Amino acid sequence: MIDIHSHIIYGVDDGPSNITQSLNMIKEAERLGIGVIVASPHYQESVYDAERVEENYQELLYRASDYNVKINMGYEVFANPVNQSLIKNRRKLSLSKSGIILFEFPYNATPQNCIEMVCKFRLQKIIPVIAHIERNRVFMNKFEYFVAFIKAGCYIQLDCASIVGIYGSKIKEFSKKLLQMKFVDVVASNAHCADDYANWYAQAFKNVSNWIGKEEASVLFHDNAKNIIESGNSDDLAYRNILRWERLV
Repeated sequence: MIDIHSHIIYGVDDGPSNITQSLNMIKEAERLGIGVIVASPHYQESVYDAERVEENYQELLYRASDYNVKINMGYEVFANPVNQSLIKNRRKLSLSKSGIILFEFPYNATPQNCIEMVCKFRLQKIIPVIAHIERNRVFMNKFEYFVAFIKAGCYIQLDCASIVGIYGSKIKEFSKKLLQMKFVDVVASNAHCADDYANWYAQAFKNVSNWIGKEEASVLFHDNAKNIIESGNSDDLAYRNILRWERLV
């Protein structure tokens, strides 16, 4: 399996505080059968230290060489209106330098603001994957807003914690609905510690397999994630490789 959203780099955000905790996350991921993790620390230009992220990432790569897990680099970018810094650094910020960027919207963001930002990303040829939007209660209560949001041109990443009910039964049921309607492109851990992998990841795969079948679960936990990180520097390839937005037209 491939995990494109994991706060595995120590000492840079709300993930592990030291390298031992990061290595424990890798150990647990390996036990679960995860072969690739895209490290995706939070990115907000005025808050997080990019130089420290790179230093700690390199140290983690060196210390993790004994594990059979590949650690790639990416970010979880706080969604703001498109600015020149984001455009300039989009390859660096993207998942495994794929040109595809993982974005986090505020939980209280209005549907219209979300849709407008996705449209602006697309105009700048930024390919957005939206993290854990299933936790936005406005979308949950007004499903037509969610459909309009996807039609704007974004991919959807669900959190394992939502699927297993950590955030409550309503979010779990909304996640199930999105999965059954094929509105989800990728499932990822959003892990911040080893326990997040141990307690949520395998159970999430089991739940998704029960809801939509094991073959489709494998697509969401592996195949689509593989397509993202292997898109390379080709924007055209990145657009082709994942599920089609045209499914909604």
